[in-house]
Amino acid sequence: MSNSRSLQSLALSFAAALVGLTTLVALPAQAKPFKDGDLFNGRSIRPHTNDQFFDFGVGFSVAPVKAILKAVVKKQLDAYAKDNPDAAAMQEYLQYADTEQMRALANSGNLDAYKAALKDEMKKQGATLSPEQTAAIDAIDEAKLKTMADMVDIMNEPDSTLTFSLSPWVAVNFKYLRIKADLAIAGFSNEQLTGLPSLQLGNIGLELSTGASHGALGSAFGWTLGVRGWAPTGTDESNLLALGNVTSAPRFFHEYASFSPFAVVGMDFTFLQWTLHGEYVHMLAVRKGEAEVNDMAYVQAGTGVLVYMKWIGVSLELDGLFDINNAAAMGNTWLLSGGVRGYLGPVNLGLGLQLPLAQPGSEEAYFTAGGLATGSPAAINVLFDAKMRF
Repeated sequence: MSNSRSLQSLALSFAAALVGLTTLVALPAQAKPFKDGDLFNGRSIRPHTNDQFFDFGVGFSVAPVKAILKAVVKKQLDAYAKDNPDAAAMQEYLQYADTEQMRALANSGNLDAYKAALKDEMKKQGATLSPEQTAAIDAIDEAKLKTMADMVDIMNEPDSTLTFSLSPWVAVNFKYLRIKADLAIAGFSNEQLTGLPSLQLGNIGLELSTGASHGALGSAFGWTLGVRGWAPTGTDESNLLALGNVTSAPRFFHEYASFSPFAVVGMDFTFLQWTLHGEYVHMLAVRKGEAEVNDMAYVQAGTGVLVYMKWIGVSLELDGLFDINNAAAMGNTWLLSGGVRGYLGPVNLGLGLQLPLAQPGSEEAYFTAGGLATGSPAAINVLFDAKMRF
């Protein structure tokens, strides 16, 4: 009898211990402040290593951008003039030519009148026609004249081109240091871009940051200090996406190496996170190419608010860029970004929009940024990112 009661007591104790252990395992670890604090454009507070030790993901943006075709055609014309010095004078005239007249003459088959007019115009501009130039003009046929008209129109009235950028990345978050590496990839979609590959490799980036949070959930203060660099590893045409989202310029200017120290401070009120960030960006021309400016510098500063509802987060951000040295295309720019995130266990998915509130307004500032051919800022950027965290 005594043995039976002892066995029952032992069984009950074991069952109670098992239930207690199961409950302990099932309870999630207490989250630290600033968990799930990612923003779309601005910086966020470095998460605690208990919440996020290893993570990887990809950022993706889509935007229609003007002037990419203009940059491509200008480069083609410049290359042709370089290889054919006698054609340089014709290039200067053709960029102001009447393309409707050129097509009408091509369709009528009356090319002699156009050739004579072209020779007369070049003489009026002070050009002395060489035998090679005269032969080049005489060799123009209907097809060549139509092609020339198309190229001039593209130069003067660039079409919109759908652009997209991919940024795969991976990060490790140690107790006192977070290391992040990522790669920029530029993409283009336009039927007229026959001479440009659809994908271009951008620059490789490395980021180091440290930081901490102080206080409990509901009234925590956090800070982050870090530095980011971009190596000039991009391909020649990656510049064409540099100003689609001006905050991404260091990712795609392949002639420039970039160095960017930054700082972030913020408060976590459990259901709401608020951050302020500032970043100094210095770009140095280190590769041979068309860069005419040795260095550019600007400051990016902004603030972001994230409303956190366990499974969903809604954010709104304001960012300003200010020219410090030779960065007119980036300065005097204000951007508004906002979006929604979903938190599904280790998966974090976000979809947002970025709109320019103010821009420099000068096309010359865009097309000659650092002396490089580039596209103009986009009227809207659609932003998407996905990551896994452990």
